[in-house]
Amino acid sequence: MLEKLTHILFSANVLLPDFLFGFSFLVIVAIIAFSKKLDSENIYNFFNVLIISILISIGYVFYSYLGIQEQNLESGNSLFGDLIYLDSKSIFFKLLITIAAIGVLLHVWIVGYKVMGEFYAIFVALILGLYILTMTNNLLMLYVSIEMVSICSYILVVMNKGKSNAEAGIKYLLFGATSSAVMLYGISLLYGMTGTLNFVGQEFAAFLGQNPAWTANVAIFMTIGGLLFKLSAAPFHSWTPDVYEATPTPVVAFLSIAPKAAVVLILIRLFSSLSIDFKLITAVIILASLTIGNFSALWQTNTKRMLGYSTIAHAGFMLVGLLATNMLGLQATIFYVTTYLFITLAAFLLVDLLALKTESYELESLKGLGQENIFLGLAAVTIMVALVGLPPTVGFTAKLLIFTALWEGYQTSGSSILLIVLLFGLLNTAISIFYYLKIPFYMIFKEAKIGVKFYHVGILRKAFLLFFLCVIIYLFFSPAKLLEVIGKL
Repeated sequence: MLEKLTHILFSANVLLPDFLFGFSFLVIVAIIAFSKKLDSENIYNFFNVLIISILISIGYVFYSYLGIQEQNLESGNSLFGDLIYLDSKSIFFKLLITIAAIGVLLHVWIVGYKVMGEFYAIFVALILGLYILTMTNNLLMLYVSIEMVSICSYILVVMNKGKSNAEAGIKYLLFGATSSAVMLYGISLLYGMTGTLNFVGQEFAAFLGQNPAWTANVAIFMTIGGLLFKLSAAPFHSWTPDVYEATPTPVVAFLSIAPKAAVVLILIRLFSSLSIDFKLITAVIILASLTIGNFSALWQTNTKRMLGYSTIAHAGFMLVGLLATNMLGLQATIFYVTTYLFITLAAFLLVDLLALKTESYELESLKGLGQENIFLGLAAVTIMVALVGLPPTVGFTAKLLIFTALWEGYQTSGSSILLIVLLFGLLNTAISIFYYLKIPFYMIFKEAKIGVKFYHVGILRKAFLLFFLCVIIYLFFSPAKLLEVIGKL
């Protein structure tokens, strides 16, 4: 008993930043419950400053943890009876989620969104769920954390109370419930096959390999159904464009990167512990995601809906590094997720800044805006080029790394599946040029209906967007430091 109590106290001490963040959720709920002036400007500013300050503090703690070698985080710490697993990868991905959350709250503040007080409470709960998800190596905790993230996401999507939000929310809920049911059934199959809920242990791999390959593959595919739903990967992608179009842009920006980052870490752990060949199913998921995402995006006239389809394609690219099954592939995947965070936050901030002028997210409304504001025109070119994966942006470096890892994996294994995915990925990268560059094309080369009139963005908004642009370009010329950090994870 004393040993168990000591272990619980040790686990609580290690996860103290997470517990403090959970306590901040209770504080925010209490403030909302007892405040009588929730609609005032001061309350919005207070919540933004409070949560951003907390996130910056916790982010600094996570960053400090990465630099402390004495904690031996590389080997990992099993906490709370192996329900939680904390290692350097967990801390790095929690840092990414924290950065994304800060970026989204600044987006809400700077663009001038008026949200309900409950938004902040649900948003904090969502972040806490993602923190737990990054530390999961137990199938039971995986399901619980996925459900926590999903429920918070459903609420944020419908919180705007519009008709389109309600329709998107219902679709999101139905697909989420279906994927959760599939995932839960897959978990039960895996538990029956292996007799353990710990999916990173040697026992899991040993017993899984004793089952027929096709049954193990089916169980794994069903188990990752909930993860693919959060990743917006085929065949669990159908909710994405509708939700992206109807939901407030800052919420979409967060959903487009933070849950994906946590899911990618879970997939890295799961795939690393598999004792069966899962390449064929993974390749099919990648090919389907790239095809559906890129070809559907070609016909879109709404910028947010187009970015929704493009994120399906990016989900496929995130899985490419995992398909390579080598160390370079894992590092390339983490690098891709890290850089995609800054690119996607910049993209959604851009479309929101443009919508302030046009009051629309349609491509037709962008005509001539690049002529009215040269900075926004150049920003659109930079961001869209980064999403395609062309120099001089870090998007090129990210795609180069995952394709290099795939080529290295093909040379090592000789698997034709890897070569097919490599060629298909290159082809889809070329196809994506045609829809990504539509935005700068309409802004710069299309003439506005009512002459050219300068569009003033505001220095604070311009500085926020400029920060993302600098990161996107800087990491292209100097990716070594980030790669060095990733290499030590």
